[in-house]
Amino acid sequence: MTEPDIVSKIVKAVAAADGVDTAELDSLYEYINPEALYTLCEQERGEWSFTFQFSDHQVTVTHDSQILVDGVAHTPDVSNRFDA
Repeated sequence: MTEPDIVSKIVKAVAAADGVDTAELDSLYEYINPEALYTLCEQERGEWSFTFQFSDHQVTVTHDSQILVDGVAHTPDVSNRFDA
């Protein structure tokens, strides 16, 4: 995942979860410094996940480019609920 993509993908995932346009969301910058996300995405070794609050949602980003919003994985075309 490239640096600029991570922020837009998170915003799109949260907007999809809320069923709204991305312009209707608060700025991600109000919740987290995107530099932290960029630094994590640059990591080429090891497994990691990062969870933070964005609006009313818990967002998790993983080492393999998954974005989960409240436990639901979001991709450009499909959303699936992870079963534990």
